[in-house]
Amino acid sequence: MPRPRKSRRRTTAAAAVALASVNAELALASLSVIGARAPMIVQALQDPMRGNYAELGRMVSEKPLAFAKGAAAAGPAWLAMAAESNRYFAQAWCATPSLAAATGAMAFWGRMLSLGLAWQSAMLVPIHAAATANARRLGSRA
Repeated sequence: MPRPRKSRRRTTAAAAVALASVNAELALASLSVIGARAPMIVQALQDPMRGNYAELGRMVSEKPLAFAKGAAAAGPAWLAMAAESNRYFAQAWCATPSLAAATGAMAFWGRMLSLGLAWQSAMLVPIHAAATANARRLGSRA
């Protein structure tokens, strides 16, 4: 006997809550990192010989790297979303208005929501990792 499938609605809802949680943690980590790094910038401007150039260099190099890793991680999920969109619209173009077409449209938007959450979550993993690692590292100096 086949096992019952989990409801897509619950899965999508859980993914949305997880994504919101990661975003909140990212925002708090970013606030912490900015709070720790802002005085370093001021100190380097006031006394260039005593600036923390290792940390100032990290500020410049880590963001493009984290965002590039995020884009690479999100790519497959984004392509799946594009493929689903192409498949649905090619099919819907030829459909006549009916209850089945309306139901198909609702299912399509549910799949798009789920796929959208997947690519956003994948994209945030490396960005979140970099920001929270910085917050931990810089928090130990305070």
